[in-house]
Amino acid sequence: MTTPLPRPKRKKKGEGGGSGTLRADREKAGLTGGQDIHALPPEDGELLELDPESISPNPMNMRLELRDMDAMIADVGERGVHTPGIVMHTKVFMECYPQWASRVKHPDRTFILGPGHRRHAAALATGRVMPAVLRDDLARDRRVEEELVSENNSRAGLSPIEQALAIDLLRQRVHEDEDRALSFDEVVERAGYTAGTVSKYLALLKLPEEVQQAIHVGDLSMRAGYSLSLLKDADGKKESADAHALQLRGWQLMRDEKLSVEAAKNRVVLEGQQQFHAGKSPAAPVAVPEPREESSTQGGEDQVPPGEASKAVTSPSEGGETAQGETAAAPAAVAVIETADEGAPAASLAPAVDPEVLRKAAADQRDVACRLLLAEERFAKGAESNARLVTVVLNPNEWKQAAAKAHGWLVELKKGPSSKKRPTDYFAAVAASEDSGLMHRAAFAIGLAADEVRAAQPDRAWDARDVAHVHFLATSRASYQLSEWEQRQVELLSRGKQ
Repeated sequence: MTTPLPRPKRKKKGEGGGSGTLRADREKAGLTGGQDIHALPPEDGELLELDPESISPNPMNMRLELRDMDAMIADVGERGVHTPGIVMHTKVFMECYPQWASRVKHPDRTFILGPGHRRHAAALATGRVMPAVLRDDLARDRRVEEELVSENNSRAGLSPIEQALAIDLLRQRVHEDEDRALSFDEVVERAGYTAGTVSKYLALLKLPEEVQQAIHVGDLSMRAGYSLSLLKDADGKKESADAHALQLRGWQLMRDEKLSVEAAKNRVVLEGQQQFHAGKSPAAPVAVPEPREESSTQGGEDQVPPGEASKAVTSPSEGGETAQGETAAAPAAVAVIETADEGAPAASLAPAVDPEVLRKAAADQRDVACRLLLAEERFAKGAESNARLVTVVLNPNEWKQAAAKAHGWLVELKKGPSSKKRPTDYFAAVAASEDSGLMHRAAFAIGLAADEVRAAQPDRAWDARDVAHVHFLATSRASYQLSEWEQRQVELLSRGKQ
């Protein structure tokens, strides 16, 4: 059943001041050729009522699934399809897109869909007719991809992976006037996103299938998925089997241990080296992930240029948006002190910096990481907390300084009796509170502070305990990133043990 809907009658010459011709009326109204549907070629623009069985789905449709169909079917069953879709003749589409012809599900059907797949599925389910506008010009001009992407931009409920697939479809299309693929800038312009956002979406498609599926179903955010895509193998590649194994391991750590994406990335990189344990030294220098390229939102905001001399320490965002697969406390906790490239001209090198200044800067960064970690509800595992408490108990000379620093952290975070101004009074009140959670947090804070006070001491060489301390911060929810000074200390210790 292919029945054109009634068209408005044209005015006769002289009626109501009309000119008697549509073209003259349009010219009189100041309309140009591309301003409304009547500018389309005569065979296009026809509003039809079609049997949905005469329409084939479009193989270019990048929806992985049609969501919320129960509500759509109920609405169409009651009121019909009230928003027309777009169709093309299947023969025309297959002629203009031969690379897709073999993937057309029903090549024998008269029409093929552009936008409107949920409406079409609902019409099929209810037996209702499908109103649609005939637009063979989209196929002839090779603009079907843009039409599908444009509709996706206006639709809620698409997953980041579906949006990425739609942009990738546009990236593969052939320019309508030239026999070439669209450039990146043309894809950005026609997709309706910023260049940064397009890059982030396309990066998701390079992740392992399991990670893509987690993003699609909402278990992992787009931002976290993009961050995982930055993990590289030993050769600096992001799409090799080894790189995919690292990316998958990062997702598993986030899922199973509830780590933030940065903590998971740090853990993955460090797992590639010899495992760190308290009392043991690494056999190789610690490597850290490449500088972060993702922003705190999904848009294409300006990024901090790599190689910047230093990065400011940031604190947790208050009220910032979080997504499943991430933690709210420390998405970007601590900066990395960077130096100029070895190959840079001597004149451009910065003056040498006193090592104790670098040690102090690193200690300030770790102090932020410790506070961020203590602000978490799940600040550490039982074994991690117990190991630190045992260390400080076995080293009673460390207690006084450790208790003072831990007291400062906890009072600042408003944990426990803030009225107690002296550390001894504070911890005595905590012990008498019968609040097991607070007692465990306070004990862990003292152990953590003991390690930090020791690592920050001037004029002493680092040992395995210091290395274990920074490793713990890097792989915890604080997501700490080692400074170059700290990496150097680990490297020196490693060489000394070989």
